[in-house]
Amino acid sequence: MKKWMIGLVANLVVVSVFGAPSAERIYLSGKGPSDAVEWDFFCSKGRKSGEWTKIQVPSNWEQQGFGNYNYGHDDPATKHDETGTYRTTFMVPKDWEEKHVRLVFEGSMTETSIKINGKTVGAPNHGGYLPFRYILDKTNVKYGEENMLEVLVKKKPDNSSLDQAERKGDYWVFGGIYRPVFLEVQPKDFVNRLAIDARADGSMRLDVFPQVQRKTNFREESETTVDEVVAQVQTLEGVDVGAPISAAIHGATGRVRLKATIKNPKLWSPEYPTLYQVKVTLKNNGAPVSEKTERFGFRTFEMRPEDGFYLNGKRILVQGINRNVFDPQHGRAVDAEKVWADARAIKAMNVNLVRSHMPPTTEFMEACEELGLMVITELCNWHNPYIDTPIARNIAYELVMKYQNYPSVILWANGNENGFNLEIDELYHLYDLQDRPVIHPWSYFEGIDTKHYPSYNMLNKKLNGSVVYLPTEFLHGLYDGGHGAGLEDFWSAMSQSPVSAGGVLWCWGDAAIARTDKDGKLDTDGNHSADGIVGPNGEKEASYYSVREIWSPVQIPADQLPENFKGKLPIVNRYYETRLDECSFEWRLVNYSAPFNTKPETTVRTEGKLKGPKVKPGQTGALELPLPNDWNKADALELTASSSAGVEIMKWSWKIGHDKAAVAESTKVKQAADNPFKVKLGNTVWSFSPKTGQLMSCVVNGKKSGLGNGPVLYAGTLDKVLKFSKDWKAEVSQKAGAVIVKSTNADGSSFKWTLSNEGTVALDYSFATLTNELAYCAVGFDLADDDVVSKRWLGQGPYRIWGNRLRGPQFGLWENDFNDHITGVNWGEPEFKGIFGNVEWMELNLNSGASLLVDAEDAAIGVLQPSNAKGDRNRKNTPTSPIHAWWHYPEAGGLHLFHKLPGTGTKFANAEDLGPQGEPSVISGPISGRVIFQVK
Repeated sequence: MKKWMIGLVANLVVVSVFGAPSAERIYLSGKGPSDAVEWDFFCSKGRKSGEWTKIQVPSNWEQQGFGNYNYGHDDPATKHDETGTYRTTFMVPKDWEEKHVRLVFEGSMTETSIKINGKTVGAPNHGGYLPFRYILDKTNVKYGEENMLEVLVKKKPDNSSLDQAERKGDYWVFGGIYRPVFLEVQPKDFVNRLAIDARADGSMRLDVFPQVQRKTNFREESETTVDEVVAQVQTLEGVDVGAPISAAIHGATGRVRLKATIKNPKLWSPEYPTLYQVKVTLKNNGAPVSEKTERFGFRTFEMRPEDGFYLNGKRILVQGINRNVFDPQHGRAVDAEKVWADARAIKAMNVNLVRSHMPPTTEFMEACEELGLMVITELCNWHNPYIDTPIARNIAYELVMKYQNYPSVILWANGNENGFNLEIDELYHLYDLQDRPVIHPWSYFEGIDTKHYPSYNMLNKKLNGSVVYLPTEFLHGLYDGGHGAGLEDFWSAMSQSPVSAGGVLWCWGDAAIARTDKDGKLDTDGNHSADGIVGPNGEKEASYYSVREIWSPVQIPADQLPENFKGKLPIVNRYYETRLDECSFEWRLVNYSAPFNTKPETTVRTEGKLKGPKVKPGQTGALELPLPNDWNKADALELTASSSAGVEIMKWSWKIGHDKAAVAESTKVKQAADNPFKVKLGNTVWSFSPKTGQLMSCVVNGKKSGLGNGPVLYAGTLDKVLKFSKDWKAEVSQKAGAVIVKSTNADGSSFKWTLSNEGTVALDYSFATLTNELAYCAVGFDLADDDVVSKRWLGQGPYRIWGNRLRGPQFGLWENDFNDHITGVNWGEPEFKGIFGNVEWMELNLNSGASLLVDAEDAAIGVLQPSNAKGDRNRKNTPTSPIHAWWHYPEAGGLHLFHKLPGTGTKFANAEDLGPQGEPSVISGPISGRVIFQVK
């Protein structure tokens, strides 16, 4: 306690010597989980209930081992309703009698009331996501003494509408004081808050709300303690910008409006998030009485009806992600480091807006305004019923007061998906000096249609209309579907429509909570909260990289290098206001180690840096790389683009077009004397069916490799699996040191095996043309999960692709060990199974001890059968997908060469409803290809 008092006095002395007094914070809790403070605690029900013990503050009590868990979808009648009683003591120095002191809670779920020294103070607070405060004075505290604070937190509030709004949603339900608690100590007369409207033209309105505690009692003489308010705009370094603004205060007032014009201010935007601060001082007879400093940005946001969104006079598309406040270990109690890490990762994904159901922390908002992320913040209310008006009014007021001066906030959301209390819409306009638009997410309001989860057809219908369209949730992610799946088709349509305002993906992270009643097991409540583009601890999933590439402000429209390539690449500037010569680029020419090497290596031959070309936003040009003359001796070209701030925004890589020969050793080809379809090649015996010519088995050093039963054509429409003729006729022959097994079919299909004394086994196949619109088509072989240990490949990676999620993976040398992961159930490493694109070669290390090399230039190779269980949408506690988050796939086989890639669905839509890439299509011409196998 002595240390606490010494620190407080020191702070007050510094303020009194160097400037006017400003607000001091004395934390009674920690600022987050990492520095939480123990309070006394009593839980009424559930785990660890019925006795006084200790709890960390801030925290959600479930994560401290108290009470019980619920997900928002659980039946409200059966949800847990334990309460928590907290106790702690705090000192109130004697000199605080002359100060204005408030006890502030930044967030407590869900209804909170307090007592000090055994007496009730104020009214209970209703609502779990916004700050609330109590005035401390001589009526409720003892000066110069310790005071006992007792806090009662009801997880289930008494008001049923608030219970439905904040505890019945698609998220975990928690209880407790989960954000910081502090004493705010002000001078008796002080600036309570500011409202700032700073426009792109430099015009500025500033509302100052002072609290002047002068005598106003009956028959008392008025006492003037403040007579002037002065505001000075500054850079964040404290350098004055423009002249000070001032106004007289005649005794006291509730608001003072100041106006000014700043010449040529630097504007705030997602690309150049320039911030200023304004220092507001209350004075009396020229002497400073109190001071408040707040950050802001000059910018103008507009919604133009039948047109779109404009920022600083330029049209801007929202590239958004939904994010709620969440930490897998701590629930909704989060450290500043966690929210900054989220914000940086979101920005690095080339997102420019974040929408939050739950009002975000101050630290996250600071990250957004500094990094350049626009924000939609929201009154938390999900579906029906909406919050009762008396409570909703207070929540709306606190929402606007907390967030209105952040330049990143562009829209207010009054609830979500029918949780709209129409009686409070007007309050946003009344409270908000900037008068930002209000939206009703999922509905049409104030000229903005925000309909959620459109199909591709519905999307195009809306984009061809006259109403501004901003789906505030679209492409609902779930497991390996959503986000990247369909985004390329969606974004192509969105970016070309004159009424499109962009869109907001659902959602950022898998909300998997580490259950303290299950030894820390991560729980997503079945498939309810496995919706993220990153895992619970920020583990990036495949769609993260798809979104990053599709939304990259710098586009290189070249899937492969042109034949006449000499360093010149086409380039497109999709920035909102940045010229490409403000960006920087780094290139590398690399070589890769060959297959069967014990250690994969990527070697840099040469590299360089350059500025971008002078290409304006919305225009195209060329990027000319100063490559050396021997550039074509490299295996690949890598290119990295960085923003004007030096932050990487995208990385590409391309194969350099020369074919590397197989690495096999020469050997003799021998046919078995009793069976010409059994051929020995080195230490490997290849057996073929005399009837069909298909490979039956591959035995290495006397052990079965697992490879067999192929080639088989697998294909299917949306409705059925196609069946093919089995009328094969096989023959075997020898030619120039090779054994040839050739097979033909009555339908015109054929394939040929060539076993060469060079140590390779080549398959050339040509299956008859199909006229069906196919959901998938592949040529496959049997290979079981138990046969494979790991894989290494040169091609796109490290993540798999789908027909409607082709962007993201990059060409390179990759490897990973076998796993059977389901995205959203397992985290931390890419899936082993699935389709990998543009593969030059793939080495499969087998359980038999052998290694199988598959050499098929630019092939889409399917490895094993990815887990794809079809389940009910709301099935819980099972790693199965809802009915839409799945894919069509060959019904058998474990090694496939794909000729029609299947798409993957989202939580609410099948692949075929998400655009042309996910739709069935006809393959033109015969289904043909070549693959070379080697075994060591």
